[in-house]
Amino acid sequence: MTEPTAPTTLSIAPEPAAKPIKSGFAFTTDGCRSDVRCGALLILIAIFVWLWLGPVVSSRLYLIGAPFLLWGVPMQALQARRAGRPGYPWKLGLAMGIGGALMWPDLVYRERYDGELLWQPIAPLLVAAGVWILAWWPVARRRVAVVA
Repeated sequence: MTEPTAPTTLSIAPEPAAKPIKSGFAFTTDGCRSDVRCGALLILIAIFVWLWLGPVVSSRLYLIGAPFLLWGVPMQALQARRAGRPGYPWKLGLAMGIGGALMWPDLVYRERYDGELLWQPIAPLLVAAGVWILAWWPVARRRVAVVA
């Protein structure tokens, strides 16, 4: 019987560590509900194309996106509270609220120099969406486990 010989050792260079895959641009974090994302995106589109599409089309876009946000944000908050679902869009709500508040003074105008002071309603609509998201943030916070 022949004895097996020890295999020859080969010097194999270790493979370099793979780079982590970065997801593309996202204005919400992973785990955020699709209806919240779609609603927020439609509202942002309605706000920022107001001057190009006019108030009628922009108002329709806002009215299409608002139910998604009105339904999705409470569902996201309740799922985060009960099941620990990640991805509550508090940063989006903060950006919408602060952004709308900062836009408000810029959107005040007069049609005539001696006319009354008017304002475009897009800034309050953006603030309203941001406040709605932020209003549900305390509900979305996870409960602390009680150890007995």
